[in-house]
Amino acid sequence: MQQPREDRWQAMLRVVRYLKQNLGQGILLSSTCDLRLHGWCDADRAGCPLTRRSLTGWLIFLGVSPISWKTKKQHTVFRSSVEAEYRSMAMTTCELQWLKGVLSSLEVPHPTPMSLHCDSQAALYISQNLVFHE
Repeated sequence: MQQPREDRWQAMLRVVRYLKQNLGQGILLSSTCDLRLHGWCDADRAGCPLTRRSLTGWLIFLGVSPISWKTKKQHTVFRSSVEAEYRSMAMTTCELQWLKGVLSSLEVPHPTPMSLHCDSQAALYISQNLVFHE
């Protein structure tokens, strides 16, 4: 948002044209929404067959409405799926914090804690145990 580029502008125009042509489609932001941010993340270790890098994906909801989602190839090759899942959690947390900042700049209060859901028990354990944060 702070440094718009031509390719992002073109992508935004593409989305707007799509929504204009399909008026019944779009993202519904419910008026009864509790405005609570929560997200889900997952990673696929060595998901790319060419580079063996992991794929990260996240989906973030504001109440019951999806507002942010992404699938991205991670920058490094990890030794285990736990490392890939932990990195996925870190990337999703950054996105959650950024969205909370956007809501704050729009003067939308967000007093409740954000929640993050992950399917890897080992990654959750590492994130809760400060000894493993090397």
